[in-house]
Amino acid sequence: MLKKILFMLIAALTVFASEFVTLEDGRTIMLKDDGTYEEVTLIIKDGKQIALKKDGTWEALPHEVPVVESVGVQRQKMGPAASAFAKILIGRWESRDGATVYEFKPDGTMRLKRNNRWKSTTYRVDDVNESKRNIVVNIGEGSRLGFLSIGGEHRVLHIEEDGRTMHDESYKVKHLRDLVLIKSR
Repeated sequence: MLKKILFMLIAALTVFASEFVTLEDGRTIMLKDDGTYEEVTLIIKDGKQIALKKDGTWEALPHEVPVVESVGVQRQKMGPAASAFAKILIGRWESRDGATVYEFKPDGTMRLKRNNRWKSTTYRVDDVNESKRNIVVNIGEGSRLGFLSIGGEHRVLHIEEDGRTMHDESYKVKHLRDLVLIKSR
């Protein structure tokens, strides 16, 4: 009976033991069970490694602390703005009556004319769907907080097969009128 209790105690201690690793930059961290970590200071006392925690407690390490390599997450280089289909936007798009003009520039800026008023702003290509020939553009975005966009308006632009005619689908939904823009240059 005593052997079973001792065995269970040792098993429980090893299951809940913290894992320590040393990062490439020399910092040692303790990985917790809940997925977080805590930076610790390693000292050697009487030939044993001891981890000093920030709250003042300590823990003796039974083995050598391994050094781990960090794996960098590489961002996707080919985003929606870099696709060949999205580059169709670059240039001047004008309605037949000349009341609405979109001038997209390669540096992410644009000029917009509505009702004889010009406005200079920025744009960002948020999504490209080549099969439906739609490009989602965020015009005049103030800032971005993760997936949230602060300010600006999203426009769903549909490019016809000829590549020179564009329909502003967002304008169609809002005003119940089809806005057709022709690429002039």
